[in-house]
Amino acid sequence: MRERRLSLLVVARVGVVVSMLAVLGGLLAFWLLGGAHRGDAYTYLAAGQRLNAGHLLYTLSPGDSEVLLNPPYWTVPLLSPPLVGVIWRPLALLPGDAGVYVWWIAVAVSSGAVIAALLARAPFVAVPLMLGLSISIVVQVGVANIDGLLLLGIVSVWWLTIRGHERAAGVIVGVMTAVKVTPVVLLWWLVTLGRWRGAQAWAVAIVVCVTAGVVGAGLSSHLRFLEIAAQTAATGSTEGSLAGAARGFGVAPELARYLPSLAMIIGAALMLVWRGRPGLAFGIASVLMVIGSPSVSVHTPALLLATLAPFAWPLSSKASVTEPQPETAAMAPLVA
Repeated sequence: MRERRLSLLVVARVGVVVSMLAVLGGLLAFWLLGGAHRGDAYTYLAAGQRLNAGHLLYTLSPGDSEVLLNPPYWTVPLLSPPLVGVIWRPLALLPGDAGVYVWWIAVAVSSGAVIAALLARAPFVAVPLMLGLSISIVVQVGVANIDGLLLLGIVSVWWLTIRGHERAAGVIVGVMTAVKVTPVVLLWWLVTLGRWRGAQAWAVAIVVCVTAGVVGAGLSSHLRFLEIAAQTAATGSTEGSLAGAARGFGVAPELARYLPSLAMIIGAALMLVWRGRPGLAFGIASVLMVIGSPSVSVHTPALLLATLAPFAWPLSSKASVTEPQPETAAMAPLVA
């Protein structure tokens, strides 16, 4: 009887996983075949091309590739930190759209790996959230936004940290901070857990990334990015952001602009309060990377999939949250 129940459970899990993958695959096919716009990968490509041509990163010059602008939300050809443009410099040297396809494959593989792992290890928790985020997930992959790579990075930070590899986790957080900024909340998560080696690794990674950015894009690009970030937070928050949603409900714009920052402050405080529950604190950090950003697009909520990492790879109940966890303890069964 017990074997029969186990068999039925296996069949149910397989059915759930296959069904979810079929839904996401069908939506992605519909998106790609429906003539979707060129996507964020072309924005990154244009940034790499501008740097290779010796042009300004955050200003369009004569002869530059056309980039979609959307005033007042963004009036510059790139909202990402300079390191993104630097990363794209070699990709921009590839013939035609080859760099775009390389990037798109990387985003698709990264997102697909996370989705497959979450479905395999915690299907009954993952499926409801994935259904709710299905449009965001498909758009994220379809436009090849960098968030597709960050999703894998965020989940990897949890996986590495619970296994005592906080240095590697810190490096990943540092790189993600250098290309997105909001993942800096994961540094706070490491600090609240007392993972000081991870915090030190973050600092080293930031120094290396900023140095690479200055060499590849110039100091002026970094100063210009700080201006753009301040402007976006002040008046350029998108309709999908917390500030934009508040404006939609009638909150005065001069007050609504502070809501993403307020969410960050409250979330950071909650992470400190619940530092003894690292999975919960990690989930809060994952949510903050969405609601704490002034620029939220259709694809951005897909990052909420990272909240499932503690369910898929739970922390051993015997492990200390303030000391690196032995590898053997981390290999406890993940899903019954």
